[in-house]
Amino acid sequence: MNKIRIVFMGTPNVASNYLALLQKEKFNIVGIYTQPPRPKDRGMSLKMSPVNLRAIEYGIPVFTPKNFKNKNDIIEFKKLKPELVIVMAFGMLLPSEIIDEPKFGCINIHNSILPKWRGAAPVEHAIMNGDKKTGVTIFKINNALDEGPIIASESVDIDDTISKKDLFNQLNNTGMKLLINILPKYLEDKISLVAQDNVKAIYASKISSKTTKIDFFEDAQKISNKIRAFSPNPGAWFLYKNERFKIIKCKFNIHKSSPSILLNQSFHIGCKNGSIIPEIIQRQGKIPLNINDFVRGFNFKAGEKINE
Repeated sequence: MNKIRIVFMGTPNVASNYLALLQKEKFNIVGIYTQPPRPKDRGMSLKMSPVNLRAIEYGIPVFTPKNFKNKNDIIEFKKLKPELVIVMAFGMLLPSEIIDEPKFGCINIHNSILPKWRGAAPVEHAIMNGDKKTGVTIFKINNALDEGPIIASESVDIDDTISKKDLFNQLNNTGMKLLINILPKYLEDKISLVAQDNVKAIYASKISSKTTKIDFFEDAQKISNKIRAFSPNPGAWFLYKNERFKIIKCKFNIHKSSPSILLNQSFHIGCKNGSIIPEIIQRQGKIPLNINDFVRGFNFKAGEKINE
């Protein structure tokens, strides 16, 4: 079974962890696809993706197509004679020529319990929405976005205080165990695939700067959820005197309050039904600071407005 020819497709750190696990379990990875190098950091020099770097470490052929519209990319893929494609956070939709080629198809690992939160940012949307559960779904890819039949899924509880980073780590551990557990059964045709109920589908839209901005006229729980959903990166933010600040961690209180106002010298911020109490805050261009260090080194006045 481990001789089956597998192509892996992924880009960020989380995908490189899955690749490392497949390599450790001695699956036969014959090719790796990842996003092309991108300009990063202040020097804007081209940086390879974590999956690209790991592919080089393992000595496995790596391919970085901009898309699959070039016929040569399809020909190159078919030369690998893949029997299975495993996709984790690749960041590119696959055309029919790729989907239909492998004997066992293309399978995707998705961080939600499908059909809820199809799309690009399921973890962030689950936390923002106040969901109590999420999970990992492994499904067979078809020509529609995250709509393919489900191979397996496993749920994970969402704690009221968990950040995106910590939830990602939980889902990563759950997903890797699930993948290794189901692969032998899937390849031996011992799993009955389950069609998704499209009526229940909810889509997780891409995250923009507008999405991450804090509106202090919303209620405290909703604001807290947003802060956790984007912690530590990209960070939920607000403007104070035309400067951007991110709240990395917070608590909140429920009480009568004045929304979008600095309430006291501890930098508590009023919202619709209470106050947000920052615990870690990051000034634009600076490192994150705990709130005590921040207020000691920053000049502000209670009663001033936020987001003006």
